[in-house]
Amino acid sequence: MLRQSLLLLLISTLAVSEVQVYNAKGESCETLLYTESIGLTIGTANVTDLIGLNHNETCSTTGTTTTMVISFGDVKDTIKDLKVSLSFSHTDTGYWSTNMVTVSFNESATSAVTLTGRFTSGDMVSTSFSFACSLQSTTTLTSTTPARKAEVSLAKYQIQAFNVADSKFADSYQCVNWISKGAWMGVFTGVVLIVVLVLSVMMLMSTTTPDRFETSKSKCLIIPHEH
Repeated sequence: MLRQSLLLLLISTLAVSEVQVYNAKGESCETLLYTESIGLTIGTANVTDLIGLNHNETCSTTGTTTTMVISFGDVKDTIKDLKVSLSFSHTDTGYWSTNMVTVSFNESATSAVTLTGRFTSGDMVSTSFSFACSLQSTTTLTSTTPARKAEVSLAKYQIQAFNVADSKFADSYQCVNWISKGAWMGVFTGVVLIVVLVLSVMMLMSTTTPDRFETSKSKCLIIPHEH
């Protein structure tokens, strides 16, 4: 009985930690996305995790923009033909950035919804590298007709939009820097204090004492104004 309970616990743990690698291929383009969770929230509804759902991926290129489209089909009665698009742009100098997230679906046979938002997680990443982040990234999407709001979240993800070789990720550029902004502020403040201290010591060392002193029998000292 105990063994069965442990086995069920192990199976449930593995199910919770399910991950997904999306490999989109198209004419002259290939993109990779690894993530532990793709959370979709539309309006005030509960979060829908898209990991594990049936899907297919496509990739297309227009100018300097590459778009990865993941089609999930019918997710709910009110979310049919769901598609999540991630677009990426690159520069002539060999750097790429995340660009836009687009979610489109049909609420009914006659009602189509498209929501778009800025995807600002990765910026100026070398095209020879992938982009990885252990933090959760949340993108807010909106539409005007009809007026809707949604959120797409990625948890512990890795993306490579250009120069994919053998359907494998290249070395990654991490979203978390080795030194934080607070640490940089502390270093800058320390440098300023050290400079002020050094200048103060130099000014004290350059101060000279008079070599003549007044006595009751001597004439009064006359100090020129320039001193």
